[in-house]
Amino acid sequence: MEAGTGYRRESIRRLTNKKWLGITMLGGIIVVILVGSAVMLRFEKPKNPEIKTYGDALWMDFVTMTTVGYGDKVPITTGGRVTAILIVLFGLTLLTGFITSRASVSADKAQRRIRGLNQDTRLHDHFVICGWNYRGKYVVERLASAMRKDRVPIVLLAEVDEAPIEDELLFFYYGSPTRESDLRRVNIAGARSVVLLADESSGASISDRDAKTVLAALTARSLNPDVMMTAEVLEPENVQHMKRAGVQEVFDHNLIGGNLLAQSAMRFGVIEFVTALAEREANAKIFLVAVPDELQGKTCDEAAVALERDKSYTLLGVRKPDGFHICEVDLTIDSGDKLMVISEAKPPDAEF
Repeated sequence: MEAGTGYRRESIRRLTNKKWLGITMLGGIIVVILVGSAVMLRFEKPKNPEIKTYGDALWMDFVTMTTVGYGDKVPITTGGRVTAILIVLFGLTLLTGFITSRASVSADKAQRRIRGLNQDTRLHDHFVICGWNYRGKYVVERLASAMRKDRVPIVLLAEVDEAPIEDELLFFYYGSPTRESDLRRVNIAGARSVVLLADESSGASISDRDAKTVLAALTARSLNPDVMMTAEVLEPENVQHMKRAGVQEVFDHNLIGGNLLAQSAMRFGVIEFVTALAEREANAKIFLVAVPDELQGKTCDEAAVALERDKSYTLLGVRKPDGFHICEVDLTIDSGDKLMVISEAKPPDAEF
């Protein structure tokens, strides 16, 4: 049995024991009040005009045990006073224990949530982030910012000690993205999209981190054949492995970062443009749309002007059968192409 699994089972057992302890103490409190009231009535009824019914004795025992002490009803017999003392001793002890046990259970629940030890999620149509590194903070922040209006939840599955970031839309689960049981816990089958981060929590080598990402992709794909998956790769030669594992889009840090630096050296302002694009307000999103009939055969420059004028779209590029092309002035748009645009409102024919 793995250490993490044993810890989770022991935590569940301990939490269950505390719940039953609280129930037992609550039952003890009820017994003390009911039995004590009956004994109190037996001693006081013949001599005490203030305690003539079981209700009178019950009321006096309750205010005595809770130390409220209104003073409207008091025992006057020796037996009644001894009974009151015993009710205070046993009842107050049980009441204190019950409150303490409930507080302990609540603290355990909060700790389990922080440590990601919750049971299976009931979320659907959610985002799942697998693995963790320092870039994950920005992924969560951007997703949460974009999805806050629609209240779409984000689930993080990673082997870190506790939730690395706090957000009302983020639900943290401790586990490995390569383990089928953990992916089932976060309901990968009902997820909208999956982001596979190059996991740095284990301190493994770059090659091992990419291998773990590939394995996580294969496992996720087996549980949800239709889910959209995006992954980051650390070594360019592993891009094809991720593609074969079912990852639709792979983010290559070396290729993209190196190219941006080279482009910036030749055309100053490129990085500023990309940064501004990444920091756009959350209500402006990227969509893939079909080419309108009137733009077929037009150049990218002509299409950009028309889309901005007629639909307030910003044209980023064109997806052709051979891949994605950055929008250049003389790039011709054909009927089977797809246009990647930025828009605040979702276009009627948008694919995503």
